[in-house]
Amino acid sequence: MLASVVTLCVVGTIAYRMHQEGAPSRKVPKLPLKVDVSLQRVHYTETKKGVKRWDLSAERAEYNKEADSTTLIGVKLVVAGSGSTGDLEVTAERAEYRNATRDVTLSGKVLGRSASGLEFSTSRITYVAARSQLETDQPVQFKDGGFELKGTGMEFQTQARRLKVMKDVSAVYRPQGVR
Repeated sequence: MLASVVTLCVVGTIAYRMHQEGAPSRKVPKLPLKVDVSLQRVHYTETKKGVKRWDLSAERAEYNKEADSTTLIGVKLVVAGSGSTGDLEVTAERAEYRNATRDVTLSGKVLGRSASGLEFSTSRITYVAARSQLETDQPVQFKDGGFELKGTGMEFQTQARRLKVMKDVSAVYRPQGVR
């Protein structure tokens, strides 16, 4: 009888302690609807034939399996350039990465800068991976040395560094050192 009581006390104590230790110290927040995976600080590199084409990094990523897309927050896209043009870095508040096409639509204070000094800004832009091209139908501003360009809509070939502004174009050239 005494052995049975001691055994019950030991089992009860063990069960009680396991329950206490198993309780989580903080709860994991529920994922928003239509989000299958949520990650913090992500980095993705696209390569072709062993050569880096671009890097995509973000503070947060939420994958939606149904739409086969990933929503990114705090985004930086670095498109690899040639030795003469250098890399092109584009930052934005948000982005939508479409997994099937590998296209990235960046939005919210989109800023682009190249190692050679080219800068641009817009509110939304899409990197079309198949063509290595940035496209927008939004107002855009470019600066390169003493050259400033404004317009609406553009296509920018990231490898060749060819720019086409679609409409409402205005340009100003100020030689370096002249104000």
